[in-house]
Amino acid sequence: MRTGYAFERRTHQATQFQDPSDLVQSLQQTWMGDYRVETDMRTVLVVDDEQVVLNLIKDGIQTYLDDIEVLVALDGYQALQILHSSKVDLVVTDLNMPVMDGFEFLASMSRSYPNIPFLVMTGYGTPGAEEEIERLGGLFFLNKPIELKSLADKVAASLESSSSGYIHGVSLATFLQMAAYEQKTATLEIRSRGKVGHLHLQNGKLVNADTDDFRGKDAALQIINWKEPEIYISKLDKRAKRDKYMESSVFSLVLDAARQRDEETEPDLSSPHREQLDKAVKFAEALHFREASKILVALLKEDPNNHEGWLWYSRILGSAKSVEKALESARSSSPDDPEVIEETKKLDAVREHLVKDQIRRCPFCWTPVVETSFQCHYCDARLSIGKSLFTSSPSPRQSILQKAVQRYSAVIQRESNLIAYYNLAMAYLNLRQWEEALTQLHKATNLAPENKNLANQLQIVLDYLASSEAESTQERTEPISKSIPTVAGFEGARPKRILVVEDSPTTRRVVSVALSQHGYEVIEARDGLEALSKVNERKPDLVLLDILLPKMDGYKILSIMKDSEQLKSVPVIMLTSKDGFLDKVKGKLAGSTEYLTKPFSPKKLIETVERHLQ
Repeated sequence: MRTGYAFERRTHQATQFQDPSDLVQSLQQTWMGDYRVETDMRTVLVVDDEQVVLNLIKDGIQTYLDDIEVLVALDGYQALQILHSSKVDLVVTDLNMPVMDGFEFLASMSRSYPNIPFLVMTGYGTPGAEEEIERLGGLFFLNKPIELKSLADKVAASLESSSSGYIHGVSLATFLQMAAYEQKTATLEIRSRGKVGHLHLQNGKLVNADTDDFRGKDAALQIINWKEPEIYISKLDKRAKRDKYMESSVFSLVLDAARQRDEETEPDLSSPHREQLDKAVKFAEALHFREASKILVALLKEDPNNHEGWLWYSRILGSAKSVEKALESARSSSPDDPEVIEETKKLDAVREHLVKDQIRRCPFCWTPVVETSFQCHYCDARLSIGKSLFTSSPSPRQSILQKAVQRYSAVIQRESNLIAYYNLAMAYLNLRQWEEALTQLHKATNLAPENKNLANQLQIVLDYLASSEAESTQERTEPISKSIPTVAGFEGARPKRILVVEDSPTTRRVVSVALSQHGYEVIEARDGLEALSKVNERKPDLVLLDILLPKMDGYKILSIMKDSEQLKSVPVIMLTSKDGFLDKVKGKLAGSTEYLTKPFSPKKLIETVERHLQ
């Protein structure tokens, strides 16, 4: 039992998925089953570019509502990182932010997390637009300045309604309404089941639209009614001229599209087969191949011309000959379908490498690979962790890896799935996104702490990042681990608490994960002022302190600590890339306990920490 969570395990056997390493085989045997995580605590993610606003909203929600955890992000990019790694029940977001604004963030949410409800905060908008949007039905809008009691009421209502199906993430119609409300200027590229269209917005007005077959209002109505749209945002295409016939407002177009949808019949999508297929796809994406196979076999018996069914059935088979037959059926049903054509190209491209009939799948692009392969011959991604992963050239097919990240992120949002965490970590490693990879691999080891192979692979990544110059600008806002094990020798006692003060996100992540793996509670700080705040609030048992820090350097922090009666006895280990004699003398004179020069191995770090905590 982990604090705050209850786990219910249901075992699923996945006999058709194998990995060249003993690691993945052992994971399959013990953790291919899905786990339902049940908790009374609900999590709200608040996204705004003003720290003062974030603090105000966080305090307000927690003042008025019980059992609410509030995570915060300063822009859409940080928010997506949190959604990738944490279960979030509701998003409250501003629309005008740097790096990635609220529109881009919500577009990404619509693709990866379509079922997470959201509230929108805005200090802009046109008179009457809010009433029009609410009449069309779907969103709460919060006008700045925020009234905290009203905010708390809307958060409570949204959390309650999301469980009954009232709010279902970001639909295209809803997105367009928000764009009109915020007077957005942009071109939206909409993709849906092989179709591509564009909606051109200028100051919140739809000035033109296009698909392969239509232009103007007809194209807009068609696009709005597309199923399962993916929304991509770019600057307004200057080639998109205003269509003189598009005089209707966005809100009127949405209503017209809804009327048109009601009048038209789409029996293929409203039939039970669509629902069956969607369910099978979710099982397949979560690597529950036995469950997916049962549904697909039943579906194809009823509808043998369903090319999507044959396509997905081909992806879960463990025999190259069976895959070829399934793709033949898909081609005979729909020879011009782009996904079927692409899947056939994959098989043709790797056929010469398939020396045996028994195959497994690339976890990123679904291409068949031999059981002992360490690299996919189609997307060039590395399939297991080893030194060659860090020295090889990045995969040229970055878009495939990005889609895999979205897929596995959606899986772990639905369930706690060890293989999905591992594959997500591998996707990030292939993308050279080291901190994200380390985070997901660390979560995988927490799910299977008895698995030595997995722990060894985590250690390989830690050793590489500790000794390399690999850097990233990604920042994390969530804690290292939701459950903190007890340090060996202190069973039943509070785990030792260590503050890591380091401005490099890569180094900070490596140090924190290494400490967490050995049972320590880890607190992180990115600059001198944050370090002083946390050392006073959290009272760490030991501090790992970098010297070169923003806002206040390590020597000054150390001096302040040594002048404090409460803090002067806390051991401080200085971390720095400087190895000069005078620097070490300066650190000793300031009161440091020890001096570690970067790069240092995680093993040496742990030995040093343990020596000063005994």
